[in-house]
Amino acid sequence: MDLDEKLAILAPAARFDACDRFLGKRRAPPPATGWNDDAVVADADSDGRALPVFRLLLSNRCEWNCAYCPLRSGNDMPRAALNPNELARVVLPRVERKTVQGLLISTGVDGSPSVATERLLDAVEALRARHGYTGYVHLKLPPGAPAADIERAARLADRISLNLEAPTAMHLARISPERDWLRDLIAPLALARDWSRTGAIRAGLATQFVVGAAGESDHDLLVTTTWLYRDLGLRRVYFGAFRPVAGTPLEQRAPTPFVREQRLREADWLVRRYGFDQRELPYDAAGNLPLHIDPKLAWALAHPERFPVELNSADRDELLRVPGLGPVSVARILRLRREGRFREPAHLAALGGALARARDFVTLDGRFFGRNERDRLRHYARQSEIAEQLTLW
Repeated sequence: MDLDEKLAILAPAARFDACDRFLGKRRAPPPATGWNDDAVVADADSDGRALPVFRLLLSNRCEWNCAYCPLRSGNDMPRAALNPNELARVVLPRVERKTVQGLLISTGVDGSPSVATERLLDAVEALRARHGYTGYVHLKLPPGAPAADIERAARLADRISLNLEAPTAMHLARISPERDWLRDLIAPLALARDWSRTGAIRAGLATQFVVGAAGESDHDLLVTTTWLYRDLGLRRVYFGAFRPVAGTPLEQRAPTPFVREQRLREADWLVRRYGFDQRELPYDAAGNLPLHIDPKLAWALAHPERFPVELNSADRDELLRVPGLGPVSVARILRLRREGRFREPAHLAALGGALARARDFVTLDGRFFGRNERDRLRHYARQSEIAEQLTLW
């Protein structure tokens, strides 16, 4: 099998590793065709900036039989693997042409966790030492990566991740009974955390969940996400909506709506950047977030006693709770307040589109220009009904 044939197998298979697909409103992956369309994605460097990176599997061979995974050993599919020289032939020309600025590389459990990890690290080490590559590398380690290899990975990679896929040991057992939650997932992450604290892993640690595969609730996912940030020092948690794959035990299960993935990302952002506690999030009785309204707006509508806030005097934390206002617009408000008072909506022109939603939740020099509580609830209920009728999958 030649290199192009291998890439035609390995690059599309890597799409199941969740990451930021787009590079922001003003940056997009370079134009491509064929399997390349899904191979250039966004990852974050040590400063949080989006980088276009080449996403690739070193091998799609796997000894495990996870119920959701297209690479499972029981699935009859073409298999391929790259050697270190082939990896260099794939990556270096793209870096030289500046179509990518880094590499996101993972592997199936090809042989055993120990063997698969060693092959992955050998390939990256060859890229660094033999070919002089000094650019960004995000290493996705296989579950069960040996402790001795965590240090080596920390010295080779800018970011390390290890996919949990499910939020608890109970949920993991439903979709991947061969993995041990503590031994194969949490213990390697804890070791990587210790190396990250030394500064060896500049862009930090990450993980991902397959949303909806194990029957977990959003509450389950966000409780574990909060713990991962607090106790294991993760920089980022990714959420990937479950998609059924032919040849797997879950092929008849309904796909998870992509809007659920979006709501989890928004809730994660509220916890990481807006000062929310996950216990404040607007879960329903089943522990799930509303699908057709974003969680910050849902929280605000459920807490009318907190609004309106006075834009001229509210502190940063209060302003971050206002729907439509984010860290950038709040910083702008605080800066403009030093130059004068906000007295009418025209004074908020610098906020752009944020004004339309924020005006329902703020006063300007004691005056309210938004909808009253009843009309506000009716307005957003109508918007939610319209959204529910749209195709959001």
